[in-house]
Amino acid sequence: MITFPKFSLGKFGALFLFAILLSSIGFSQQNTAKLTGNIQEKSTGNPLGFASIAIYSAKDSLVAGGISEENGKFSIEVPNGEFYALVEFMGFESYQSDMLTFSRENNKIDLGTIELESAAGDLEEVVVQGEKTLMELSLDKRVFNVGKDLANAGGTANDILMNLPSVSVDPEGNVRLRGSSNVRILIDGKPSGLVSFKGGAGLRQLQANMVERVEVITNPSARYEAEGMAGVINIVLKKDNNQGFNGSFEVIVGTPLNLGFSTNLNYRKNRINWFINYSLARRHQPNVNELYQEVYNEDGTTSILSQNNAGILKGFNNNIRGGLDYYFNEKSILTASYLWRRSDARRITDIRYEDYLNNFDTYLGYSLRQQDETEAEPNSEVIVSYKKVLSRRGMSSPLHLLI
Repeated sequence: MITFPKFSLGKFGALFLFAILLSSIGFSQQNTAKLTGNIQEKSTGNPLGFASIAIYSAKDSLVAGGISEENGKFSIEVPNGEFYALVEFMGFESYQSDMLTFSRENNKIDLGTIELESAAGDLEEVVVQGEKTLMELSLDKRVFNVGKDLANAGGTANDILMNLPSVSVDPEGNVRLRGSSNVRILIDGKPSGLVSFKGGAGLRQLQANMVERVEVITNPSARYEAEGMAGVINIVLKKDNNQGFNGSFEVIVGTPLNLGFSTNLNYRKNRINWFINYSLARRHQPNVNELYQEVYNEDGTTSILSQNNAGILKGFNNNIRGGLDYYFNEKSILTASYLWRRSDARRITDIRYEDYLNNFDTYLGYSLRQQDETEAEPNSEVIVSYKKVLSRRGMSSPLHLLI
């Protein structure tokens, strides 16, 4: 068993330790001071509780801080030296004191009552603005709001359809919905010359910046006739109807050559709304493709054809659409509009034919050919339509009269 010697401090030892403790406390108190004050609101005199008080040195270094009590009073311990106090409270102007000197002789400073003035002001106008979601779902259709999608800038209506789910467009411009080509395409809910003559390929001449939204109807009702059993794609063009004068402009520059300009203007006064849309586009679209073909002859030989095409499609498109709406009320609208479109295109293709026998080691020769095609497609149409929105929520029944 290990034992330790017993010892006792005695009275002298206890007094010695007590003296050391008092001296350390006194030394600490000699190097700190206290800053006090009271914070209140200037206009009402109400105390401001939980205001922040920060103590900074002359070099803007934070050395101490605290918050006020509920009655607005505060007391902060500060080291000796020269500092200034910064008082802040949300919604009020901040207060900064002069330089304060804390020392052993001046170890308590009272800032008195600090009155903070409200920093709130009157707002001239508050605007609450919402944005449409990219896709909306309803009972019979999906609506894609593509008007503000930057990914469609500089493209055509075909490019928009290519980016929609369940819709595909082949290189020839043919549109398929859920894999079926039996789809009907409408413009503003009606058949249009933009797609009547050339089908989906005609949408290449419709600029994407003229399209507001695309409605994909996968279960069309009887009002859409037998055509389009796989579904209906309704392309809705831009048209503002806000009171007064409204307009938007868009300029497109890209490479390969892709220059475009579009504008959408409307002027509405009371029940009549005038609108006009114009777009112009000039594009150069390069293309390359290859073809490999084998022909098996009766003598057992194989004729091989390797074809390489390189070309460019130069297009120049103009679209203008104007008209007016007459509002019997906001749910009963008569619209008359005129659409004129002209598309000029030139397709230049260089073709190289290379002939082989049996394999690529037996080269027979080659031939070159250049195709130079031009086409002009003018189109215009006049539309008169009437739309009536039923009072029952979520139901609409437009009636279209076509001329």
